[in-house]
Amino acid sequence: MKRIFVIAVFILILSESFGQQKPRFFTGFFPEISLTKKLNQTQKLNFKVENQYVWFDNRQPEIFQFSHYRTDIMGFFDQSIRPGKSLGFGLFHRFQDGSDANRLVQQYVYLQRFRSYMLNHRFRTDQTFIKGEALELRFRYRLSSEIALQGEEVDVGEFYLNSSAESIFSLQDSDFEIENRIALALGKLLDPGEKIEWGIDYRTDGYVQNGFRTRLWAKISYYLNF
Repeated sequence: MKRIFVIAVFILILSESFGQQKPRFFTGFFPEISLTKKLNQTQKLNFKVENQYVWFDNRQPEIFQFSHYRTDIMGFFDQSIRPGKSLGFGLFHRFQDGSDANRLVQQYVYLQRFRSYMLNHRFRTDQTFIKGEALELRFRYRLSSEIALQGEEVDVGEFYLNSSAESIFSLQDSDFEIENRIALALGKLLDPGEKIEWGIDYRTDGYVQNGFRTRLWAKISYYLNF
């Protein structure tokens, strides 16, 4: 995790140093709700809604604002193929002014459990369809960890630390691009199938094409499994 963080910061510094125009930066509020229904011992369905609201944008005349940036809705089917390993397929729709999008998602997840923490490897491909634009193809890898802060396991009422680093490689027409995401959150297990997390989500893109930008989100997430 430390190496991934150092590499991401190094890339960010290089991009800001050699960028041809002033990098765009905006920050805001990012609430999300995730509901997961277990169908049987190996299958489950997930439904997630994410909203992003901008508080500050360095290219907007208003110093402070509260404007809707976008809303994402996703439905996902997950099939366990063996303990700690699963395949998933999803449908995604984004509501965003002037660029609503539909997306197909495929993923493979590999979970490693240790005494007091877990590592989750997620490999994902997706295809994004936007009216009037070329098909966008992406490959994503995310490494995330969950560490118990009280004892070796997270029990009801206890806190844990959740962190993740993800790199996204995209190709649209002949344009190649890279995006990096780093997130850190404090979570609490409310019930065996219910938890809440408070954290920050930092994203950068525009490394290859002109228009480097950074985004910093104050994030709150609610998860319910039933």
